Amino acid sequence: MKIAAILTCHNRKVKTEICLSSLFHVLPKCEVFLVDDGSTDGTSEMVSRKFPNVHLLHGSGNLFWNRGMYTAWTEAQKGDFEYYLWLNDDVTLYSDFFDELLNCYDLAKGDAIIAGLIEDGKSKKIIYGGYDKNKKILQPSPMLQDVKYMNGNVVLVSKSIVEKIGILDPRYHHDLGDVDYGLMALRNNIPIYATRKAVASGIINPICRERKWGVSFVERFKKLYSPLGSNPSICFYFRRKHFGRLNALAYYIYLHILNILPDWIIKKLFGNKFVRP
Repeated sequence: MKIAAILTCHNRKVKTEICLSSLFHVLPKCEVFLVDDGSTDGTSEMVSRKFPNVHLLHGSGNLFWNRGMYTAWTEAQKGDFEYYLWLNDDVTLYSDFFDELLNCYDLAKGDAIIAGLIEDGKSKKIIYGGYDKNKKILQPSPMLQDVKYMNGNVVLVSKSIVEKIGILDPRYHHDLGDVDYGLMALRNNIPIYATRKAVASGIINPICRERKWGVSFVERFKKLYSPLGSNPSICFYFRRKHFGRLNALAYYIYLHILNILPDWIIKKLFGNKFVRP
């Protein structure tokens, strides 16, 4: 079985090392395609020294998650792999993670994407994996559960699926690429299932992309249009693609109003929803 793991990282040397160690502990012959997107903390040197078989690619620091993953996947496609394994470099994989992914794939009885549930390392609360049609995060279950909105932390995609729908869309900069890929799969009658249990631990990212709190008007819009924000143009592209032009336009206007209004009005309207970094 030929497996290609694809990752991107930036200045998380310790976490990247832990992730790769947990991967190779389970899949020592897995080929890894890792984009180091301009790290300055010695990540590339660590990978070259401790994991010399990793295919190490380099970015300028402006790829971020989706374009980094796209770059790694593009390179991995040059090989003949049966499965592609998406990994976030901040997860620690459990010893049975791949067995669970494959077992779920077999239970699907046909082409399917398998999204791994990720739990908080301390609380054991599920923090990533996938959401149902009501946007509720899926919990462990003895049965396969349909995923509507997919997180890309640990995902198994077969070669045959790539032949049908391709790889990640490079139009997305940091986020939305994983959700977009899942919705594209569903549109092409490719189901997505969550694993029945957590396959890795991680840490939730509490960042608010739609609005930065406690800064000036200019700083709010600078963050909004940044790769780590909720860029209205990219959101419009995503929503028009999946939900139609009217939905996309409404959300585009909403994001701008949300950032035009001062903090005190937003708090009065939404409570603490946007009171985050």
